[in-house]
Amino acid sequence: MVVILNKPNRPDYSLAKAYCPISLLECTAKLLEKIVTKRVNANIISANLLPMSQFRSCPQHNTINTIATLIHKTQATQQTGNAGALLLFDISGFFNNINPECTTQVF
Repeated sequence: MVVILNKPNRPDYSLAKAYCPISLLECTAKLLEKIVTKRVNANIISANLLPMSQFRSCPQHNTINTIATLIHKTQATQQTGNAGALLLFDISGFFNNINPECTTQVF
């Protein structure tokens, strides 16, 4: 079940960005999801399946590690005289811009 909540202090509630969809699960389902997530992450880490450059969903990595790695790779590229490129994605409005015709909705 999905509930749509108003985001506070929005000037125009006619825009989709003024709302926040929240998925409601039973407490047992949320607890089970947390347990499964911790077990899967523990198995991934123990089997060393993710490279050190993977920062999302890794408990030992944080924003500071990400920035330090980015700075290190940028400086190493400059020192070797090579050209480099960086591609960044901003997906903060991704959910609000999904084409509803391309998705299936279950209510």
